Amino acid sequence: MTETEDVLSDKRQNEMNEVVNYLKKFEPTKVALEVLPKYEEKVNQNYNSYQKGDFSLSSNEIHQIGYRLAKECNLDKIYAVDWNDNLDDVPDIGQLAENNQSDAYDEALKIGHEIISQAKEYYLHHSIKEYLLWYNEKENITKGQEFYMKLALVGSESNPIGAIWTAKYWYYRNLLIYKNLVNLISSKEERIFVLYGAGHLYLLLQFLKDSGLFNVEVASDYLK
Repeated sequence: MTETEDVLSDKRQNEMNEVVNYLKKFEPTKVALEVLPKYEEKVNQNYNSYQKGDFSLSSNEIHQIGYRLAKECNLDKIYAVDWNDNLDDVPDIGQLAENNQSDAYDEALKIGHEIISQAKEYYLHHSIKEYLLWYNEKENITKGQEFYMKLALVGSESNPIGAIWTAKYWYYRNLLIYKNLVNLISSKEERIFVLYGAGHLYLLLQFLKDSGLFNVEVASDYLK
């Protein structure tokens, strides 16, 4: 979401409390967030301050859902499981966009704009719980993946830069997130709550299910 300041309004805060109350029925033993590991210490410093009543939550989902849920479940810390770095053999997505105008790129861009536009419109007229349920619908998860599949077609036969970026950055990033989640397992009773941007849903669900290591439950299992 690019415009979320109204999350701090009384109406949206009541909706957020409702969402957290539903999600805490999952009874997580750990909360994993879209945060780089190098920032985990700082995130937990702020979380500890929040537990003591000395930290004001911003509109960011890390605060609004991650911090709130962890506190409600009496968890001592939060875990950072993201990866997002530059790799020498991966083309820059900005240059990819500027230098490779094509039907494939235009189609990817169209899908991206549609997703953002529909999400904003839906959010304006629905509660946060309804919005999260909508974003987790199979059709919307698949549409998010379609964006990356169109992006993978950008480039020429001799220089398939879209496929290189999608495989060596996007798939690689999500595989490392998956690996970081596996590393959080310390017992068969572990219940890891994962909060991530919607674009990651398709791949993370696939990797987690295909691994045979997780019994995957989704937002709608609890928000409904």
